[in-house]
Amino acid sequence: MSKKKRSFKYKMVNRRLLRTKAFQNLYAFRTAERADYQLYYDLISESFLPNLDLMIPKEQQMPKLEGLRKLAELHYEEILNKKESDEDVPVDSKNAAKKNILLYRDAVKRDRAKITQTMVDEVENIYNVYLKMLNLLLEITEIAVWDEQRRLVETDYRTARLAENSVLKALKNLKALETESIRRNVNWTDEDQNLLRKLFLDGILPDTEFQSYLRSTKHTFEEDLALVVYLVKTFVLKHHSITDYFEEKDLNWDENKGVLKSMIVKTFKITNIEELALQPLAMNWEDDKFYFIDLFNNVLDNEESYEKIILDQTQNWEGDRLAMTDLLILKLGLAEMIHFSSIPVKVTINEYIELAKNYSTPKSGQFVNGLLDVLSQKLQKENIIRKSGRGLIDNK
Repeated sequence: MSKKKRSFKYKMVNRRLLRTKAFQNLYAFRTAERADYQLYYDLISESFLPNLDLMIPKEQQMPKLEGLRKLAELHYEEILNKKESDEDVPVDSKNAAKKNILLYRDAVKRDRAKITQTMVDEVENIYNVYLKMLNLLLEITEIAVWDEQRRLVETDYRTARLAENSVLKALKNLKALETESIRRNVNWTDEDQNLLRKLFLDGILPDTEFQSYLRSTKHTFEEDLALVVYLVKTFVLKHHSITDYFEEKDLNWDENKGVLKSMIVKTFKITNIEELALQPLAMNWEDDKFYFIDLFNNVLDNEESYEKIILDQTQNWEGDRLAMTDLLILKLGLAEMIHFSSIPVKVTINEYIELAKNYSTPKSGQFVNGLLDVLSQKLQKENIIRKSGRGLIDNK
């Protein structure tokens, strides 16, 4: 699955990000499903191992067992591909195939439940990282105090002055930050202290902007805020040691960092201390979460009908144009156009064009655009796509 640099920026968790994550998790589910298919196909052979308790040498048992195994594997594939033949299948072969089909279907069911939960957890974890970034500022403040206290000789580096920063003091006293951090078990551990101290000593302390701030004993609110914003943009969001730390812990860092940047920058876009508050993960996360899960499940629940709609329209086209990524994007587009009546068709088409450009082949954006446009018109005439309320915008 290719991934190109995206030109858009997220302001918070929104439907565009959720479409991307629904696509990624459908791709992950399909990959797991294929692995399950192969695993239980391979396990069929365990039902046809020679019986060493028999007086018959295993070499003499093998030809018959090999024949039964091949028939079982063929029957396994036929059932799962819904191409079961009318030919008689030996009981042993049939039982082995059905046994592994049951195991396969159970594994797929577990994978689907796990991925559905995991994908929601991944989005909600963005908020945990946001809290951790805010707590990073508090950790830096404590390290600044530690740095001054450890000095045996007084120097010009009065780093403890950072603790008097009015914005950082307000952040430390922000009850919501403390409560949410405890509830979500978000903290910087003792093991992280070497990383944070190195950041402070090698990055922040020598910084000319930081040194300039330390030279003054008194600061206005605007000066305090300017320093915090500078620390956020220069070190919390951009310093390689911090970005490496978060990237190592978050496989989706590339998608999530835009949300995090917007959330933390907006936190400090204030005109007075009283305005300091935590930012929400989304405008209405409960509604977005329902959309997210429903979109993912709707594709899987209606996959055969969506695939038929697509293949009927592309039967005269080159088969290699329907890469798995394109097919998943098209199914997501159909699911959204058909199942979500309040989302305008043009919005859906534009969103999945962008998704195709970023995650599929170079020509996929144009391909998805053309096909979804044709299908939307066809399905609206057939009354399969029916929009209401806000979904009627741009559909006239």
